[in-house]
Formats: sequence, C-alpha cells, structure tokens
Amino acid sequence: MMNRTVPRRYAQALLMLAAERNAVDQYETELDSFLVLLKSDRAVKDLMDNPRVLPEEKKRALQNLIKNQFSPIVTNFLNLIIDKRREGLYQEIIGEYKKYADEARNIIDAEVRSAVQLTDKDFRELKERLSQATGKNVRLKSVIDTSLIGGLVVRVGDTVIDGSVVKKLSLMKNRLQQSQFEGIGVIK
Repeated sequence: MMNRTVPRRYAQALLMLAAERNAVDQYETELDSFLVLLKSDRAVKDLMDNPRVLPEEKKRALQNLIKNQFSPIVTNFLNLIIDKRREGLYQEIIGEYKKYADEARNIIDAEVRSAVQLTDKDFRELKERLSQATGKNVRLKSVIDTSLIGGLVVRVGDTVIDGSVVKKLSLMKNRLQQSQFEGIGVIK
C-alpha cells in the first residue's frame, strides 16, 4: 500500500496557495488538464517515470508539454515536484488535491445504484435529500445494476443505505427461517 503522506503534503500546500488566491477551481482544472496532457504523450510520461533522467531535462520536457497554458503557480508547483524527484507521484498528488478542494468547497461524492435509470426528478430529489442529511453539496453518480431487481443502494462516503429488493428478500428469508424454528419451539 502506498504511503499517502507525501502526496497529501504537496496537495495541502497547493490548496493553501489556491485558497489565498481564490483559485481552487482554476488550479484543479489546470491539474486535470496536465494529467490529460501527460497521459496523451507517452514519450514525456516515460521520461518523467525514468529515474535516470536529470530534473532539468524533465523540466524542459514539461515546458514543451504544457506550453505556458497554466498559471505560474501551477507551473512552479509541477517543477517543484520534479526538483524534489516526486514526479512519479503526479497522479496521486493531484488526486489528493482534488479531495482537499472538494472538502474546501463542502462537496461530498455519493453513488446511487438502481435496477433502472432514475428519472431526472427522482435523481434531483435524492440528491437534495442527501445534501440535507449530510449538510454538504452532494455530487451524485448514478449506476445501473440490474442484479438489484428493484430499489436503490446509496453510498455516501463509508455509509451504505441498502433499500434494494435483493436486500429486502434476504431479510425476509432470514425472518422466515427464524420464525420456522421459533414456531416449533426451537430457539436458534
């Protein structure tokens, strides 16, 4: 398991700068764009992943890749990561930044699984209820899972609310089994 301490420290430092400049969203967009660029250019990605390549050569490749598209803070941040020989952690650092940015904006991710596509109205109502329950702005993702038969399974962080037909049938089965034993005088 990877140690997340280093990516967290870099992400927190950038978030502090972003918050001071009211640029949390802007920096997140720039970092997302950087990852897309990095993944699309295999030669630069391989160069960044190679520990034998000198930092100055990596920084030149970085400048050619981003072509002054990003703010000076983000550009300096990406260069600092190279200077500290942490370029192999770009993806993890950016992932941590996104988490901290969401916390700063009071956003939480949630997922709803259903057997059929939710209507727009149901989706909006569920999102609103989850927002009220959590006190956060909910970014809701909908997933179709036909194995549920019907109902919903909602996951918000570590909390799972299972209102699926499969779950209800399972509970009913357990109750029936329990009641059969109790009905004949056997306590399970």
